[in-house]
Amino acid sequence: MIKKTIKIPLFWKIYIIVVTIVLIGFVVLWSILWTALKKYEQSRPEYAMDKITEQIQLQDTGDFTKYVHTGENAYEGSEVLDEAVREYIKNVLCEGEWTYTKKSGEYTNDNPVYQLKKDGQKTDIIIYLEKRSKNEWTIADVSGLSCEGKTYEIIVPENSEVTVDGNKLGSEYVTETKDAEVLSNVAKHINMPKTTTYHIENVYKEHEIKATGPVYNSELELISSTDNVYEFGFEANGKLIEEQESRIKEITEIYGKYVVNYESFAKLSPYILPGSYAYSYLSRISRTNIWLEVSREPAFSDMKVYNYQSYTKDCFSCEVSFDLQVSYNSGSFKDYPTHMEYIFVKRSGKWYIADMVMLK
Repeated sequence: MIKKTIKIPLFWKIYIIVVTIVLIGFVVLWSILWTALKKYEQSRPEYAMDKITEQIQLQDTGDFTKYVHTGENAYEGSEVLDEAVREYIKNVLCEGEWTYTKKSGEYTNDNPVYQLKKDGQKTDIIIYLEKRSKNEWTIADVSGLSCEGKTYEIIVPENSEVTVDGNKLGSEYVTETKDAEVLSNVAKHINMPKTTTYHIENVYKEHEIKATGPVYNSELELISSTDNVYEFGFEANGKLIEEQESRIKEITEIYGKYVVNYESFAKLSPYILPGSYAYSYLSRISRTNIWLEVSREPAFSDMKVYNYQSYTKDCFSCEVSFDLQVSYNSGSFKDYPTHMEYIFVKRSGKWYIADMVMLK
């Protein structure tokens, strides 16, 4: 059997060759053009910003930790600081729709500056770009990321020992020592005790703070802890409380009867330090309460003596609260809830009231 050979005309041969060359040329040209377009696109700062916002969108934000401003010399050390920064970035660059806009007044073609936007709202995060190479922009700096630690202020009686998580706080943290303000009215009667203030800056986690007093070496009570200011009271001495509580209640009953004109100042005055603020204040009451007419002896209920604070071995304070029930000759009856503070000073082995403050 004889095979027939199909001859392709010369025209079609030339046509196929030309088309092939054209197609190859087109592919090569398109490849060159595509590469050029890609390089051009990558050379634009917007390309870098698109990548950055995409990173944030995907929560791939680890690279941003190096741009976070932190307080120096973190109290807890570098490991706690690093963890705090990571947590901060996680919270700040959190889920949402992240975009950007040119920073007005700062953007130039040579120094592109962008402001990040979250869910359409501008943030405080500013990104500064720089050219790494001819065709690539990268982050030069980021502002608006700040992870500042807390500052603890600790106020204790002078010469107290302060510990943080069991570690003694050194004198390098002391910023101030001054007279105890609560004792200003008795300053002339005692050697004025002082308070010392400690500052711990750049604290990134919670700590257990304790203080031990200088007089009886007992643990001090934390009386206030607002806005990272920890204030410890002076010491309470069990023996002093046991010795003085019944006497303080006795004095308080005499005082209550005196202020409603049922007892005279002469009955109260032996318990008050002569020449003191308390003596001056209480002696004047007798001039203003003479008009009161009480039908029978006033009654006291719910009397409590508490919050003893020993400032020195010769000065202490305490608070007293009680209800004073008074019947008047007019037939009326009144109940007076009372809250007060005494400051006692010791003279010749005996305790006297040197100051008294009515509390809310």
